[in-house]
Parts: sequence; structure tokens; C-alpha cells
Amino acid sequence: MAVVWCAAARVLAAWLVGQDPVSADVEAAQPVVAAPDGDAHEIAEPKCPHANAVAPLARRAWIRHSMVPRERVDQVAARYDVALEDLRTWNGMSTSTLRLKKGTRLKLRARRTPPPRQRSEHVVAEGDDWWSIARAHGADVHDLKAYNWPHRDKMKPGARIVVWSDPVVRDWIAQDNADELDVRDGAAGVGSPDSGWLVGGVRIPEGEGYALHQPAWSYGTTHAVRELVRALAVYREAGGPLVEIGAMSKLRGGEIGDHRSHQTGRDVDVGLPRRVGLSRAIPLTNRRIDWLGVWKLLEAFAAADVDVVWLDYEQQKRVHEAALKAGVERSRVAKLLQYPMGRASRALVRHADGHDMHMHVRFRCGPCEPECVDDRGPELATPSRE
Repeated sequence: MAVVWCAAARVLAAWLVGQDPVSADVEAAQPVVAAPDGDAHEIAEPKCPHANAVAPLARRAWIRHSMVPRERVDQVAARYDVALEDLRTWNGMSTSTLRLKKGTRLKLRARRTPPPRQRSEHVVAEGDDWWSIARAHGADVHDLKAYNWPHRDKMKPGARIVVWSDPVVRDWIAQDNADELDVRDGAAGVGSPDSGWLVGGVRIPEGEGYALHQPAWSYGTTHAVRELVRALAVYREAGGPLVEIGAMSKLRGGEIGDHRSHQTGRDVDVGLPRRVGLSRAIPLTNRRIDWLGVWKLLEAFAAADVDVVWLDYEQQKRVHEAALKAGVERSRVAKLLQYPMGRASRALVRHADGHDMHMHVRFRCGPCEPECVDDRGPELATPSRE
């Protein structure tokens, strides 16, 4: 923690002497997450080249931000970790303003100062297409096309393509980290899970011990997908039966079906595991659920970088009973479940209506996602009935 505070202090000092805080040289500690037994462990994630830039400042600083093409006002708010309403008030903007002209300068009191987007050119090579170029630079494919309108002859080898890229994401991709999970870098969420989208989404890979129930909605951020797959591997090693993975996000995020959340690739629905030997074709009921398997699944998620898990309170009671019957210490169970302390408890697992045959898991923002918004208020907004 001392490293983070020192880093933030250097950013503030740079601002006070007139140096651009965005370019200030700072360092940040690698994020940590609490394991089920209360111990902390490092997130198994490649270091972000600009992790220092997304670290919180010791004290909020007034800065100026120049708008770049296609940049949205809500992106700017997320980037500097300020409330959109405050950003509008500071700059006299109406609630209907979504975009501003390139070069428009906004004043804001930032909580962090990641470097702004930068313009570059990409020379088209044989085999390139709009999607591959966008992913290589960490850009949204629709934005990339808009930068280069009209599109005719733009994909010919040797053509030059204009790209406005986020250096945090771009340099993360450029590291070309080897990943044993075969999940590529560069997928990042923008905004909050209830109001945002996904850039460069990665699909949950096929694997042992789980099945993808909705492949078209099986995309997420690099960080969330990696954490999900690792948690499922821990669960499988603990002897948990097969689970079905439901909706995560669409390729580019946004709204899906009747879901209110799932918009930024950090939320995923996970079916409660069936007792061994039962067919997936028959409807799931309480008698057909492996409740000890549910506990093992929750323990695996507790060891991952998870913000919250939603599960019906009455179902938590059944998990509680199964865990105690299996000999799990009562204190260990109490760290995860609201039951029997009541729905006001801020345990990892919380009640949400309609979540009786599946749980809803929300992962935290990854270290290289400068426009991802963590919902860290005292009361997390519960997901809609799914």
C-alpha cells in the first residue's frame, strides 16, 4: 500500500510544479485479492505497462483533458474516475451531450491520470482486416472505421490507417504475454456493467468441467475470462461436477436480452451444478442440485478477483447446511455467505431475486482497463431477474 501512496504523491507533486501529471513517472503495486482463508495473494495477471497511471492519486487534482475523435463524455468520466454528473457540471454540459468536437478542452478534478489517447498510423499488411487492426491497437472496430471513412481501398497492403489508441491498452497488447490459458490480451470493459460496452472481447475457451450454454454471449474482458477459467479449474480439482456457463457478454458488449448488466464483459451467469449422473436435458430443481458442489464453486470464486456473487438467500441456506455437514468450519462459511446473518450482510455472496438455479458472478476491473468502472458503493446494484 505504501508503494501506491508514494506513487500517487509523485503524480501530485508533478502537477503542483507544472509538469503534465499524465506523463509523470510513477510506480504502483500489483493488485491483490483476498483468498478464502483471508490471506492475500497476487492476481495472476501479466503486469500492465501503465498500471502506475491508473493508480489512485493521494489527492484529487484539477486537470484539463482534450477530446479526441469519437471519444465520449462518459468515457472521459470513467477514465479519470469522476462522476459523469460532476464532469457535466464542471463544464456546463447538458445531460444530452454525448460527444464533443475534437480538441474541446474539459476541466475536471481527477482521481487518477492515465495518459490520453494517441494518434498513430498503421500500415496495412497482407491478411489485415478491420478487426485484426482494431485488436492490435486496442481500439473499437466501429471507431476505427469512422476514423478512416470512406473505406474504399483502405485494406490494400501498403495503405495507411489512422488509429486513435489508448496507450494503456495498446502497450499491454504489445507485450505479447504468453498465456497458458490461450486468452489474448487487450479485451477491456468501458463503463459500468449496467451501462457500458466491451472493446476487443475474448471468448471463454472450451474446457473440461464446464459447458458454454450461450456461445454467442460468451465474451468478456481478458481479466474476467482468465479469472473465470482459473476459478473453474480450481473447482474441478476440488471434485466439483460439471457446470453450465450462461451469458457473459456479446462480442462488443452492450445490452443483451432482458439483462440489465452483462454489458462490459465482467458479469457471468453460472448454473448451479447438478448431482452426478443427472442429465442436463431435465429441468434443474433443488433436489437435483449438488449443494456441496455449489459450495466448492463459491470457494473457487472467492479465491479469484471477484467483486460479488449473487445467489438467492434461501439457496444460500442450503449451501450453508451442506458445507457444515461436510465439516467446513463455520467461520469460513460465514466469510462467504449472507445466510444466516441476513440480507443486509455485505458478504461476498448476496441475495438477488431470480437467482435460484444459477449464480451471477461479477469480476473486478483488470489492471490495464483505464475506462472500466468498479461499482464499489456500500450497496451494489443487484442484477435484474435473469
